[in-house]
Amino acid sequence: MTILTPKGYSPARKSRSEEPQPPAQPAPAAEAPQPSPEQAQAAQQQQQQIRLAFPPQTVGVNCPNCGTPYPAQVFSVIDVGQDPVLKSVLLSGQLNVAVCPRCGAGGPLTTPMLYHDPEHDFLGVFVPQQIPVNEQQKIIGDLSRRLMNGLPQEARRGYMLTPKQFLSFQSLLEAVLEHQGVTREMLDKQRRQIQLIEQTMIALQDLEGLKLLVRERDAEMDDEFFSLLSMLTDSSANAGDMDGARQLVELRERLIELTTWGQGVQKQRAAVAQLRADTTEVDLVDLVAAAEDERVVDALVLAGRPLVNYAFFQELTSRVDAAQQRGDTDQAGRLTALREHILQFSERLDEAQRAAMQQYSALLGEILSATDIEQAVAERAPYIDQNFLSVVSANLQEAEKRNATAAMRRLQEVWNAAVNMINQASPPEVQLVNQLLMAEYPAGTRKLLAESRDLVTADFVEALSELAEQMEAEGAPDMAVRLRQIRSQAQLMR
Repeated sequence: MTILTPKGYSPARKSRSEEPQPPAQPAPAAEAPQPSPEQAQAAQQQQQQIRLAFPPQTVGVNCPNCGTPYPAQVFSVIDVGQDPVLKSVLLSGQLNVAVCPRCGAGGPLTTPMLYHDPEHDFLGVFVPQQIPVNEQQKIIGDLSRRLMNGLPQEARRGYMLTPKQFLSFQSLLEAVLEHQGVTREMLDKQRRQIQLIEQTMIALQDLEGLKLLVRERDAEMDDEFFSLLSMLTDSSANAGDMDGARQLVELRERLIELTTWGQGVQKQRAAVAQLRADTTEVDLVDLVAAAEDERVVDALVLAGRPLVNYAFFQELTSRVDAAQQRGDTDQAGRLTALREHILQFSERLDEAQRAAMQQYSALLGEILSATDIEQAVAERAPYIDQNFLSVVSANLQEAEKRNATAAMRRLQEVWNAAVNMINQASPPEVQLVNQLLMAEYPAGTRKLLAESRDLVTADFVEALSELAEQMEAEGAPDMAVRLRQIRSQAQLMR
């Protein structure tokens, strides 16, 4: 069983093989994109489902756009020791966001906030400067007392008596990020990169102007810049802003043509394009041996991962031996270094995958031990993704082999809760792809496509092709085949 998470769909998605680093936790954006009304509503519903030590308060808001009064939920005390799920919601820019139910206008609310992180002995508070000074101190005292009263006696510490006051919400957020390992220098660089992305978006309509901008700022358009650009593209697609996602994809492709960084990507793409379904271990050795750039080697290893096995290294070693026997020490040294690099890179990939699977297995164990499965899944929403579902699926298959009926029922409950939560926050196109993947082929998929003709656009058909390539590169050939079969059906309906 496989299901795509929201980031699994976006128009004109390119293979990630051109960025072959082991999985890493990205730094949170210093200035997160504004959430869509649908995102804010989903986040609010999720927060309501979770039993929090410091729940939100309901306040009245008057829409500045249309004047409509409506209620909104506001968190004024955040203790990530007791309510850890709120940290990711805060850093994603979805906390204390109000959206007008009538006109859809809205954004973040400027309200007092006390933030407590017991792991780092940190207590910070932000109170808007427009509030009088004497009133500010009263608010800080009230919030501090609310925190202390909500903590067990043994958890109270001396630093809680003097919270650090921040003059702006952004400065409080930066302090929170520093505890995540994100320095001020990193934040400053990210802000500059966001500004540069905005400038290149404007210049996209003027090719000569874009070329001039690239010449001036080429050195700044590095790995981090393009990673941030990809994150913004995924964010737009996940929010259902397909026009915005398309523009960002177009910008990325144009910058790949013009930048020094993009030249490396073009080499990687050209190398990976040589991999075919009938490529052998010997063929892959030929390709990596001919590569002049380590990043191209890494891209080939990542894209051809199933072929990097004992036979692959045996062939590479035999070529080292042959070079030594004919006295070609330079070639022998180069191939030896290449073999060592591929070994180390493969080990890093394996270790990252093992670590990730251990974390997801531990997460599954926590959920299975909970009394309320749906609540347990909701509390861990930031970590419920395609990798988690793969672990659940593998455990389901194992339970089925052992005929462990009780375990199967419990795991199926986790699967259903996770899929339902993902679908509720997904754009319609992602929901349709997931339904198609779980439907019987060909009759069931044909029926679903016929019922959703308005979603079966040229972009949707193209996205199915891109997803198939992505799944193939990630070692899921069966899913790639199913996506291509569905694409053929969808193409006939247009």
